[in-house]
Amino acid sequence: MSKPLHLPEGREARVVTTPPSIEYRAIDGGGQEPAAFIGQAIVCGVRSSPLGYAGFRFVEIIDARALDATDISDVIGVFNHDPDQLLGRTRNNTLELTRTQDGGLSYRIPYDAQDPDHQRVMRKIERGDVDGSSFLFRAKKDDWQEEQDAAGGSLYVRTVLEIETLYDVCPVTSPAYPDATAAKRSHDAYQQEHPMPPIGPCMDMLEKELALAIIS
Repeated sequence: MSKPLHLPEGREARVVTTPPSIEYRAIDGGGQEPAAFIGQAIVCGVRSSPLGYAGFRFVEIIDARALDATDISDVIGVFNHDPDQLLGRTRNNTLELTRTQDGGLSYRIPYDAQDPDHQRVMRKIERGDVDGSSFLFRAKKDDWQEEQDAAGGSLYVRTVLEIETLYDVCPVTSPAYPDATAAKRSHDAYQQEHPMPPIGPCMDMLEKELALAIIS
């Protein structure tokens, strides 16, 4: 299992990998469309793969309206969430963000052949070594529901209703297991405000695992 990303408090990272969500598109034959990195950063209305760590597991859905009030005037495009490998920035028009039909977000970074970071990332994408996109964000409002899974246990479903801040979008080497500490704090706060009765025989064990996750 990959180690969690170590992020500042409240910030969360998510990865889109299937189908490959980043490509390097070379200049077309007619010279009309310049070369660029093109990726899908945020997909809405679709359940994620299981997220979490240390005994805390959940799936997540980004609501189609989650980005409606998000300020995206100064978002950076980087490689592997590393600001030292800067590829583009919205405020300088070197990163373009576009809302998709599902409410999500795609990005386009015009290729700069004189930028060493662009050269390195382009080759990695062309080889297929890099095929995922990721985004770093802070959630403002979310909702938690508990469902029964196929095995009769409990499954938490988090819906991100509002994204307060979008920090970066980026191609990533591999889907590092996302740090879910911010989501865990959100879940605990929501559960205090909206107590939910156990719905499955595994609930007691899950609560113990969550308690251990908090202690550790």
